[in-house]
Amino acid sequence: MYVLTEEFIRDEVADSNIIYRRGENLYQLGAYSCVEVNQEEGSYVYEVDGSFGDYLITVAFNNGGIDYSCNCPYPGEGCKHTVAVLLDIMDRKNFRDYQALVPEPADIIPAEAYLTADEIRAQALEDRRKRAKSEELSAVLGDMYKGEHLVGTARGLQYKVTLHDPENALGHCSCPDFLTNRLGTCKHLMFIHEHIKKQKDLQERLQIERFPFVDIYWDSCHGKPRIFCERPQEEIQDIQPLLAEHFDQQGLFADGDFDGFLPLFFKLQGNKRVRVQEPVLNRLDEYLTERQLQELARSEFPALDRIKATLYPYQVKGVEFGLYRKAVLIGDEMGLGKTLQAIALSVLKKEVFGFRRVLVVTLASLKEQWKREIERFTHERAAIVAGTKQQRKALYDNESSLFKITNYEAVLRDVTVISRFKPDVVILDEAQRIKNFTTKTAEAVKSIPRKHAVVLTGTPLENKLEDVYSIVQFLDPHMLSPLWQFAADHFMLSRHKKGKILGYRNLDVLNERLKGVVIRRRKEEVLSELPEEIVNNYYLELTAKQAEIHNGYLASLLPLINKKFLTPMDIRRMQELLLKMRMVCNSTYLIDRHTNLSPKLKELEGILDELVLQNGRKVVIFSEWTTMTFLIGKHLSQAGIPFVELSGKVPVNKRQCLIDEFTTNPQCKVFLSTDAGGTGLNLQAADCVVNFELPWNPARLHQRIGRVSRIGQQSSCVNVVNLIAKNSIEEKIMAGLQLKKDLFDGVFDEGPATVEFSHEKRMEILNKLREMMGDEPLVVVPETRHSEELPEETPHYLNPQVLQDDSRQVAFASEEPDVQSELAAAREQQQMADDRAQAAGFNLAAQPPEKLEQVLNSGLQFISGLLEMATGQKLATAGEATQDERMIQINKQTGEVTMKFKLPGF
Repeated sequence: MYVLTEEFIRDEVADSNIIYRRGENLYQLGAYSCVEVNQEEGSYVYEVDGSFGDYLITVAFNNGGIDYSCNCPYPGEGCKHTVAVLLDIMDRKNFRDYQALVPEPADIIPAEAYLTADEIRAQALEDRRKRAKSEELSAVLGDMYKGEHLVGTARGLQYKVTLHDPENALGHCSCPDFLTNRLGTCKHLMFIHEHIKKQKDLQERLQIERFPFVDIYWDSCHGKPRIFCERPQEEIQDIQPLLAEHFDQQGLFADGDFDGFLPLFFKLQGNKRVRVQEPVLNRLDEYLTERQLQELARSEFPALDRIKATLYPYQVKGVEFGLYRKAVLIGDEMGLGKTLQAIALSVLKKEVFGFRRVLVVTLASLKEQWKREIERFTHERAAIVAGTKQQRKALYDNESSLFKITNYEAVLRDVTVISRFKPDVVILDEAQRIKNFTTKTAEAVKSIPRKHAVVLTGTPLENKLEDVYSIVQFLDPHMLSPLWQFAADHFMLSRHKKGKILGYRNLDVLNERLKGVVIRRRKEEVLSELPEEIVNNYYLELTAKQAEIHNGYLASLLPLINKKFLTPMDIRRMQELLLKMRMVCNSTYLIDRHTNLSPKLKELEGILDELVLQNGRKVVIFSEWTTMTFLIGKHLSQAGIPFVELSGKVPVNKRQCLIDEFTTNPQCKVFLSTDAGGTGLNLQAADCVVNFELPWNPARLHQRIGRVSRIGQQSSCVNVVNLIAKNSIEEKIMAGLQLKKDLFDGVFDEGPATVEFSHEKRMEILNKLREMMGDEPLVVVPETRHSEELPEETPHYLNPQVLQDDSRQVAFASEEPDVQSELAAAREQQQMADDRAQAAGFNLAAQPPEKLEQVLNSGLQFISGLLEMATGQKLATAGEATQDERMIQINKQTGEVTMKFKLPGF
């Protein structure tokens, strides 16, 4: 009996350590697919994308042993493909065994299994005590122990700690934690308390010290101002009645709301004996701002005439919901137009509140899309913040654009510049992608100063309760704070395993609390308002290696597209280069088989997390290449998303079984397909299509979407997501030259090897490619007997103009100047060819057409014979055979020569 481990696979299966390492690399790259599995029998069938073909690996567990085989050319049994497959099976088995150990959740969890609110509060206090001792904090003591001190952090921050009672650590701190934690203390206050306790003269000083002023500070435990005073009554008798009117015997602010504090503040203003702490004034300002917004909300909603788009009714409601709120979370599902709602909100906030600076923080892949949509739907300008440090600073300082667009990673490095920029509105896009809001990036984002905030996320908050706290904390730091209280109210924390969540509770209460800042619509709720298709384009940056490979192919392509004449070999070479440029945009594995650099795969993880894991949608993913579907399949398996896979290798009579599994099994969420699934299949169970790359042919793109968007489709609106590599051939395709379907048939879509285009058609292809690559198109001269341009080295007897009389000269005067010069050069070359022919003692133009045709065909037959002796193959006529298998024909009326043949191997 054995245990399937890495050691067993390396020592007992792999033929050598080198083979094991190669198999391990193949496993990590993921270019394989499990095509059949029988858990009861313990058998697996895998397909692996190999260097010289696709190989089948079978694995069977029986009687404590293992049988395996691979049909690759490797002479041994333990090949790298088998190693990769066994490593994957090991992962599958471990995952299954782990799940078997997880008990089924009980309907009712006994109360003694999880912590009480008091225990959670005690843990929060203990955590702060430990941090007060372990973190690198420093103290700068004030003049008195009773009074104000400074505590510095390792990050260079300083907080003011005010001690009312140094012996018992009573007082307050200016740090954000103290102002929200409802504990009445913080690590800074605990640290300064321990520091002062070590002072030798503490007891002596405390006997004679008296707190120097009347202190009005924010009490986070009660959520209102509190007063502390040690001054003798005779020193404050003039203000004592005023203080007694507004504060109770415990020192808490007595009024039911904050309205009464403003008159008190004005009466005490300028009195040196009284100090109103800054946090109290900040909370007062927030309260008054909220009151003002409530009054404004009763006014008429402004017109959306500054938006160059017609918003759907639910989008208008979203804008109305957020306009007069300082913070709003728009949680609509993907494809419902959250971006447009945020743009409209920003423009209206500029109009209503006079805001001039909007900062959009999004994913790097979506920055271009934000800029395009802002400038498409509004009259405002948008600037993407990029470049060197000086360039980024200059962009923030430039007031010419309302919107500044950056990405999450860049906020951390630019946080100081952004703080000086002081945006009026901060928009966080795709907030659900930030899995951990305790990271430094998240802390930097939350530290951005702002007047209003907008968060966009398509993930239902109730399904990711752990993330709710931090996301809402960005919107309103006080709404769900403190964290320990949030956990006590809604988490069932295990008493026996620290941090383990046994379940959630009081979700209805949480939902009610969030209604003030959250608006969410599901697709089903607004289906009648939606169009048939909603398209989202994600523009992704290539990695440096991808860009290097892509640009290398581009450098080889440019000389070809600048040629005036395309041979069949040129067409084939262009096909190969363009194909590889597109493949490297997906992953470097499609090119080199050694690396797997793919921003698209990373982006797909986030998309599937939102569509499938969070919203339960069924998705169809298309890619042209089987190898790419292997790589995608591995990511689906790692994410625990059940899927079926279709390629051209699946027999037609078995494809319906895959469709039935996808349609009828609610757990099967993804249909992964090459373009073999783009025709003839009905996939109406899905309502989302992800194009991992864009095909050349627009008809093929429509076929893909058409598999889902059909009569009988369960949702009348289909979401289409296109993944596009920036600064690549894919962006050129998407940018849109509206290429004719027939123009690229057979050229860039793996068409036939024999390509016969007219001169105009060849020039049209080249000019389209030149436009895509940013080159100037050439003048297309109609294909007449006067305009054929041939290179200098072309033999004169293949030049039809040599066989024509001098009457062709008449047409030259009517040509445009540039064309005249080109034709003049061509005539000069033709005259030189005529002179050479006459000097050799013969004149082909004087021969009858039949004789010339016979001679020229005899010459090609001779060349064909030589080719057959050298290669075993001879020239053949292109298309249907003509009379006497003639490859060259001469028009008796015009003298035009037509030559048609097909090179061997094409």
